[in-house]
Amino acid sequence: MPKTLEFIADHLPRVTVEDVRRFSAAVEIRDAWAFAAELQAFVHERVEAVELPASLEMEPVEQTLTRKASALRAHTRWLPSETDIQRGRAVRLEAFNQPHNLPLPEFARLANKSRQQIYKDIDARRLLALNVGPRGQKLPDWQLDPVKQQLTQAVLHAVEGIDNWTLYRTLSEPLEGLGGRSPVDAVTADSIDDVAKAVFNVLSVH
Repeated sequence: MPKTLEFIADHLPRVTVEDVRRFSAAVEIRDAWAFAAELQAFVHERVEAVELPASLEMEPVEQTLTRKASALRAHTRWLPSETDIQRGRAVRLEAFNQPHNLPLPEFARLANKSRQQIYKDIDARRLLALNVGPRGQKLPDWQLDPVKQQLTQAVLHAVEGIDNWTLYRTLSEPLEGLGGRSPVDAVTADSIDDVAKAVFNVLSVH
């Protein structure tokens, strides 16, 4: 008997006297206990008599998962269309040109630092910088606030490999876990670690 049917047969629920009473309107049952035992044996025999095709026999769990994963895998890799790419560029450019994103010279002036120092801070992942092609770099002005800058720096140091635009959106857009506020709006001097954890959860960084 195939392993699948053997497993089913061995785990069939017992036929009870209560089950037998379902037949009382159709047949006269003199010994409910004996009838239940005979019915149990009958069902077991019928299950054992079934022949399953080899493809339906019990397979190892790993093999089952591999087969199901393969069925979910697309035959062709998804690639963005030209329209998708253009739309993405337009959205990014719009964000890049928001008033709170300052050109590097302007940010350096407000931070009372040299441009060279700002470049060094960007390279050392102490500051978040955005760029769109040859338009130069811009920095979100929230990094002029010491607390918000500490949050940004904590995120930058913990999530190497995630692009700056993803970090920018995660830091600046509302999060449900922060009561609908963005991380840079919600953070305080006492909550930097907690807000950073909320950002890491969104980015699946643990």
